[in-house]
Amino acid sequence: MTGPDLTTDVLVVGGGPAATWAALKSAQAGAEVVLADKGYCGTSGATASGGTGVWYVPPDPAAREAAMAGRERLGGHLDDRRWKQRVLDQTYAGINELAAAGRYPFPTGPDGTPLRNGLQGPEYMRRMRIRVQRAGARVLDHSPVTELLTDPSGAVAGARGYRRQAGEAYRVRAGAVVLATGGCAFLSGALGCNVNTGDGALFAAETGAELSGMEFSNAYGIAPEGTSVTKTAFYSFATFYHQDGTVLEGAASQGGRSVIARALLHEKVYCRLDRADAPARMAMRLAQPNFFLTFDRLGIDPFTERFAITLLAEGTVRGTGGIRIAGDDCSTTVPGLYAAGDAATRELICGGFTGGGSHNAAWAISSGIWAGQGAARYALSFGRRGATRRLTPTGGAGLRPTGAAGPTDAHREVIAAVQGEVLPYEKNYLRHGPALAASLAALDATWGEARSALRGTGPNVVRAREAAAMAAHARWMYASALARTESRGMARRLDFPDQDPAQRHRIVTGGLDEVWTRPEPVPALLEAAS
Repeated sequence: MTGPDLTTDVLVVGGGPAATWAALKSAQAGAEVVLADKGYCGTSGATASGGTGVWYVPPDPAAREAAMAGRERLGGHLDDRRWKQRVLDQTYAGINELAAAGRYPFPTGPDGTPLRNGLQGPEYMRRMRIRVQRAGARVLDHSPVTELLTDPSGAVAGARGYRRQAGEAYRVRAGAVVLATGGCAFLSGALGCNVNTGDGALFAAETGAELSGMEFSNAYGIAPEGTSVTKTAFYSFATFYHQDGTVLEGAASQGGRSVIARALLHEKVYCRLDRADAPARMAMRLAQPNFFLTFDRLGIDPFTERFAITLLAEGTVRGTGGIRIAGDDCSTTVPGLYAAGDAATRELICGGFTGGGSHNAAWAISSGIWAGQGAARYALSFGRRGATRRLTPTGGAGLRPTGAAGPTDAHREVIAAVQGEVLPYEKNYLRHGPALAASLAALDATWGEARSALRGTGPNVVRAREAAAMAAHARWMYASALARTESRGMARRLDFPDQDPAQRHRIVTGGLDEVWTRPEPVPALLEAAS
């Protein structure tokens, strides 16, 4: 090793809300904790770059029932009510803890009642970093993990990574690892998503873990053309226009985004937030000030002037797929490995559909808490004898090519090839069987080339692993999309436009050189049938 060789009870990989909650709760449970972030913990990632709503519902039975029922149909009835109840309880407690122990400055309503259903990302993450450090966790900034380590039994027992600013590799021996690395947006340019390249899913799969819901990955956010701000809530006040100035019929932020995608294939699409009255405009600026920064800098009044828009892929950042959860403590199918936040599947509470914030933020808090506590229990059960285990690296593509290594910048070609199959609307958003099959074949070839020749050294090791993760992510997505021959949740197929009652199951996937899929019955259906 050329850099630090650390030993800890729990290693948390990531630096967003799920990672910081996991590190905090592991430390509070008595575990020694190391948090390794690709960026600077508290400032990188999708949450730190803007505001977010939170699925925060007081424990009123009627309100809780309405909250749980609200998206069941939209998500294709693939969610789990027991998990939703758990998340509502844990999020309520977590947000209240953030207000009390974290002293987060929640606003109050006209009657003085605290308003706790929203968070300003920068302030939220600043306070979470402080809480993690005060709890005694060691934070490694600018230290992306590049692979996991396993012991002779196959249990996850640490990780290797690269410290960018120090220019050195490092290793962490750990009793348990929490993956909270976020989803994958394929470097599309969406706000805060440049660190979200699906790394955690690749690391997990290399140890034998499974994924679920990867077909629910064709999320695209609306953004002003040439910008990165994909805050879509305010587009519910919008009217969309053809390039010639006529109204684009059927276009809408919700239920009409495919109309926008089709139009963008052959013309520019314009927008104006002309359905917002004066009070709404004021409320919007107070709620999401960063949404308006772009317009203010460009000298555009979005309420009265038309502006060109685009759609940016957000993949599993706003999709629901991710590492499959096997236990209430967010353990995976691999001993010693836990997953939280966008890195983990959100099907348990969202089924096949979600959006920005709200459920995502609640899941980050809840899954982070459970994963951190579960990892601490698991690691502390080993005691310090776990530090003597013989460790084996698990990384493949991008680290250990099966053939002769290619040029040091070969990751660029891999990334471009993957983006060519997942960013175009006609391939990923407007999905059709033959097009999916053709893209999957191309991605399989890209993976084969990467597995054979892609190898990063020094700082390029991070880029090489990101490229491999993106290629793997895309293959799981399209294999799962082909396996679901219907339209359910956000996984819509033009060649199968209807929902098939016989396919009310989740799709589990995995594998690297050979990708596989299998159906998994929804637990609620099993209970009903027994």
